Amino acid sequence: MAISGYRAALAAVAVGSSVALVAATTGQAAAASAPSTASFPHYNHALHSDQIWGGYADTGATFTSISGSWTVPALNCSSTPNSSVSPWLGIDGWSSDTVEQIGFDQDCENGVAAYYPWVEMYPADSIYFNDTIKAGDHITASVSVSGTTWTLTEKDTTRGWSKTYHESGNDAKSSAEAIVEDLGDGIQPVADFGSVTFTGLTADGQPLASAGTPNSTNVERGNTPLTKNSSLSGGTFKLSWVHS
Repeated sequence: MAISGYRAALAAVAVGSSVALVAATTGQAAAASAPSTASFPHYNHALHSDQIWGGYADTGATFTSISGSWTVPALNCSSTPNSSVSPWLGIDGWSSDTVEQIGFDQDCENGVAAYYPWVEMYPADSIYFNDTIKAGDHITASVSVSGTTWTLTEKDTTRGWSKTYHESGNDAKSSAEAIVEDLGDGIQPVADFGSVTFTGLTADGQPLASAGTPNSTNVERGNTPLTKNSSLSGGTFKLSWVHS
């Protein structure tokens, strides 16, 4: 899937340089072109005064893996015709300078919904790949590390494609997250995603609720909450859009 002009323009402000990641592809993804080197800026929680993450982050331990699933929500672009939001799973970023993360962007582009899967080892740029995601698809994702070797995998089990990336990094491993992110550093409205329910969330083989200390967070601009978390039950929670 080509990156929109809006996305390409914002890519110029992404920090860091492009990461060289090796991709293993299966299913429909085998026919797709190589990942784009263009990037949309994602950010870590620690560096921003505005709250740009909604969801849960476990802390209080050293985390070496996280995995889980969710269903792609249908965007309602009527009130947010040019807007973005991004669900992902990852390690680090809550209180560290790195984030190892995989997910996809959900954009309203002139009133039309679009979806862009990506992988990122922040502060390096995101790498987008050209596989199709649509509303209603079932997504599974995982991030893990052994020594300094990271493995990041995303699967669309509805469409039958899977992407796995490998990269090296000696990172903090201080948090594990399931997040919906406000993209564009608070510039764009938050796309009306209705709600996203994360299920089967485990960190180091334990349900996210008991793998560490869960920290609930919602996207905010100033004192205005833009999302609302449910409670975290085992490895399941629901994050709802409330404001753009």
